[in-house]
Amino acid sequence: MSRVTMIVAIVLIALILLIFVAGLLLAVATDVTQTAPRVQMVRDVFIIILAFQSILIVGALAVLIVQIARLINLLQNEVMPILQNTQETITTARTTVEFVGNNLTEPVMRLNGFLAALSVLLREVFGIRRALRRGETNNGAQD
Repeated sequence: MSRVTMIVAIVLIALILLIFVAGLLLAVATDVTQTAPRVQMVRDVFIIILAFQSILIVGALAVLIVQIARLINLLQNEVMPILQNTQETITTARTTVEFVGNNLTEPVMRLNGFLAALSVLLREVFGIRRALRRGETNNGAQD
């Protein structure tokens, strides 16, 4: 428990004990017929306070119900269309990415692969020709 909660609990317990001790002292130390009207007055004041508190609680619950109804209305009429638009946008973006991948990226990759293979082929062909020329010049020099 937090310190504030502990302090509030101790104060409430002390207040209840104080009220109990005061009532006990009034019952034992004074004449009951003289004290009864005072106790009835205090009782009536507490009943009025509790009735007022009940009215406030009912009012607060009514406000809470209205706020919950407004929140549900907000979710249904404003947030749901935004979520639907977001889902449509994501679907459109996914379709666009697939289209670009199929119609642009894949052909470019194929062209790059073809050009790489062609360059390797040409390098090897010219490498063989150079090797043959070197071999002919070396054979002619040895004869």
